[in-house]
Amino acid sequence: MKRSVFLVMTLFLLLTVGMLAFGNPTASVAKPITVYMVPKFTGAPYFVACKQGAMQAAKELGELGLPVKFYFMGPSTANTEQEIKTITSIIALHPDAILYSSNDVQALIPVLKEAKAAGIKVVGFDADVADPSARDFFVNQVDFNELAKTLIDLVAKHVGPDAGVAILSADPNAANQNAWIAAMKAYMAQSYPKMHVVTIQYGEDLPGPSFQKAQTIINAYYPKAKAIVAITSVAFPMAAQAVLQAGLGGKIYVTGLTTPNNVKKYIKLGVVKEDVLWNPVDLGYLAMYVANDLVRNMMIKEINGAVYVGGGKLGFYKVGPNNVILLGKPFVFTPQNIDQFNF
Repeated sequence: MKRSVFLVMTLFLLLTVGMLAFGNPTASVAKPITVYMVPKFTGAPYFVACKQGAMQAAKELGELGLPVKFYFMGPSTANTEQEIKTITSIIALHPDAILYSSNDVQALIPVLKEAKAAGIKVVGFDADVADPSARDFFVNQVDFNELAKTLIDLVAKHVGPDAGVAILSADPNAANQNAWIAAMKAYMAQSYPKMHVVTIQYGEDLPGPSFQKAQTIINAYYPKAKAIVAITSVAFPMAAQAVLQAGLGGKIYVTGLTTPNNVKKYIKLGVVKEDVLWNPVDLGYLAMYVANDLVRNMMIKEINGAVYVGGGKLGFYKVGPNNVILLGKPFVFTPQNIDQFNF
């Protein structure tokens, strides 16, 4: 009951202030809007969680008289060309909005601009493109510097301030991973000048190649690298499995970014001590609310020029530079709290 009252009050405030700021909403309350979510690839539990959040938001909006037709489409594995083809096919369907997570920082720019030119609202989530003009808004899951600090502080805590670190990433052109790597290096130099990156390996966001690259780190760089930071939801469990298989649990510190269900097994076995992430359900949920508010012209604009978007049960979010909306701070899953989460 409290949740319903809050959502109704949120809707009333958005409609009232939105009308004052921008005029009448461009889509009537009764008119359904169509939103497609295009993840990097559909086969990852991480993006399934994002889908779950978007579906929750669409259901809530429908209950509030703002119906949303929601579709989830994308390549089954990480593939930039297939992602571009998916978005191209969606443009031909003339939806109201597209939510995307970019496989490549440059390659998706033309097709996203094509979508905008066709009158489709374009909202990024999880992974952006290099040109902000290619989309309307980007929902950033976490501040890159905060994430880097969290990961590197954990390495320093468990391995030491002079640790050699191996990074297991997705692809050399993956925008968010590259930003995280740059932030980690900068934070090392600032706070742990003796800590250093021994190697960066790329597992293509696929289980097999990620496992092989983790084995490469173990065989070629241990003990110089006594920590592996795996910064994709696919790579982290594969790195933990490689360390477990090599019998080096407790000797190589493994951390990174993935959904908690992916590493519960390894946390319980003692191979992994912490998993760092955010709530991808909330990420998909907020992205859907942003798309809805954008299509219906329900953004809130203050007299001083600041713009806010309503995020349903998550509250209100201020739009930052380059139309970026920040979900929140990173969260650390530990042996003490990980069983509280199921995604």
